[in-house]
Amino acid sequence: MRRLAVIDVGTNSVRLLVADRPDHASGAPARRDFDVAGIRPVLQRLAITRLGEGMDGDGLIRDPAAERTAAAVREFELAAEGAGAPPPVIVATHALRVARNPEIFTERVGRPVRLLSGTEEARLGFRGAIAGFPDGAGDAEAVVVDIGGGSVELTQGGPGGIQASHSVPLGCVVLTQRFLAHDPPDDHEVAALRALAGRTLGPLLDPARDAVDVVIGVGGTITTMAALAQGLSPYDPNRVQGYRLTLPLVASTLEVLRSRPLGARRTLPGLQPERADVIIAGALVLETVLAGLGGRPIVVSEADLLWGVLMEA
Repeated sequence: MRRLAVIDVGTNSVRLLVADRPDHASGAPARRDFDVAGIRPVLQRLAITRLGEGMDGDGLIRDPAAERTAAAVREFELAAEGAGAPPPVIVATHALRVARNPEIFTERVGRPVRLLSGTEEARLGFRGAIAGFPDGAGDAEAVVVDIGGGSVELTQGGPGGIQASHSVPLGCVVLTQRFLAHDPPDDHEVAALRALAGRTLGPLLDPARDAVDVVIGVGGTITTMAALAQGLSPYDPNRVQGYRLTLPLVASTLEVLRSRPLGARRTLPGLQPERADVIIAGALVLETVLAGLGGRPIVVSEADLLWGVLMEA
């Protein structure tokens, strides 16, 4: 076994995975608690740092956002070292992809940061999600949905590989900043967000509607919706992994969220207080995705981009 570490710098959060991986991974899932493809998590950490805060207007990363995100990366590097891992692979997604001043963050980190294209992010997220699905999804044709802070990735594939992947800037932080000015959001704001999500995602989802056997969901919005639906406090990844979110369940959970102001949302079991201001936008996107796929349920996966990066490390 080799101990490896990966840090994912997203628009909304920074995540760390330290895990033991076989030197020659077979690709067959090893079932010990939450092992995926023989990967055994040793340490997982998450910090909501909101790197993309305020970027929607001018594309500039703000200095405080860069500093708190870099501080989280430094803290996670020390945690990985303490867990016996070599220096982590650091990957970054939407916020750094679109930023006009990415150096304000990367210079603070002082180590190489691998900037993933939307296509790379979709491919690695797909690989991690498929590995985490029971029996690696077998011969199933699947679409993997990743709703992040800055972007949404839709990836369709199966045993023959990836057939189509799309990355669109409809993440929960981006959409909250663009549309949801009131607390809780009013009907006009929600309608405008739904309209954009439908126009953007509809043409991408139509080809997959009748072509796939299973829909797999990854990312903070989707895992949080699974935790909310079960009222998980504290969060339990083993109860989130494999949970089936149906369109009626997503719609009813969304109504609960929309009926409460920010302070009340922060107290809901299963919802991290730091996600309370952006979860409505993410839930609206999830609802749009499930409706666009004909109302079929989505199977939630804890294994995602981090697992995909570590499997390729």
